[in-house]
Amino acid sequence: MKISHWLLSVILCCVSLTAVAQKKISYRFATKAEAQMLITDIDNFTNKLNSFDINLRLGKNDGRKSELLRLAMNETLNWGEDEKKKITDAFKSLQTKIDKLKLKINYPQEVILVKTSMKEEMNVAAYTRKNWIALGEKCINESTKEELEYLLAHEMFHLLTRSDKDFKKSVYSVIGFNVADRELFFPIDIIEKRISNPDIELYDSYAEFTINGKKQKCSMIIYSQIPFSPEKTLSDYLSVGLIPLNDDLIPIQNDGKTTIYNIEQAEDFYDKIGRNTKYIINPEEILADNFAYLLIQKKDLPNPEIPEKIASILK
Repeated sequence: MKISHWLLSVILCCVSLTAVAQKKISYRFATKAEAQMLITDIDNFTNKLNSFDINLRLGKNDGRKSELLRLAMNETLNWGEDEKKKITDAFKSLQTKIDKLKLKINYPQEVILVKTSMKEEMNVAAYTRKNWIALGEKCINESTKEELEYLLAHEMFHLLTRSDKDFKKSVYSVIGFNVADRELFFPIDIIEKRISNPDIELYDSYAEFTINGKKQKCSMIIYSQIPFSPEKTLSDYLSVGLIPLNDDLIPIQNDGKTTIYNIEQAEDFYDKIGRNTKYIINPEEILADNFAYLLIQKKDLPNPEIPEKIASILK
């Protein structure tokens, strides 16, 4: 049968659009051997770890990066069949919700799932690097299906912003943040006390806040105001601040020290980011929670317009 070029183009276009709409999350479970290779890789996260980061994760002074990498390698685990089923069921349920919402998500080509004890990352539930998600054994076994869905959705968001800069720029704008085309430069006094988060691969975002009655471009920072001590825990150190930037996006200093504002000094901080989540350490985490709330269809949010705007981007 002869088909005109115009009709053929229409058919191919429809097939292409259907393929995009039907795209599913492609994931697999890493063996312990593969997990050991992934977790000891020198990437953007491990390369930027400072002495404070290393000591905090090892729980001792004078720690070395090689020690932390060895700890991480030793804490990787093989997946059990029951655990695989639990994760698979949660992903299936998430995919059903995504399809129902008619969201077109540009997933990474492959998502790798790593199982670990989480001792290497201060016993958090999960974290990401590159195109893989690390899940803690305790969290996997103790979480309900609904809790796992939320967690997987939250962590998937980090992979999406990492693999798609255009999506990152669009979704960050929902809460008033801009994404620069380059990573922001921080002076040594900030680098030394910054607390690294594996989910934040690049520090490239900033927003305009009203501080002392004036509009000021600022980047969010997670840092410690006190030196490391083995007796303290992460919560003792965790501070969230705003670093003012000049027109060239260079941090502003005073008497040789980088200025850091408390987030409460920004009069319009919550007007921008909303109050849907208390996890407000970085726009990446704020948006990851809102993305997860969209997927799991969380009700009675103080600012439902935020997940609604994310949905609009994905439609």
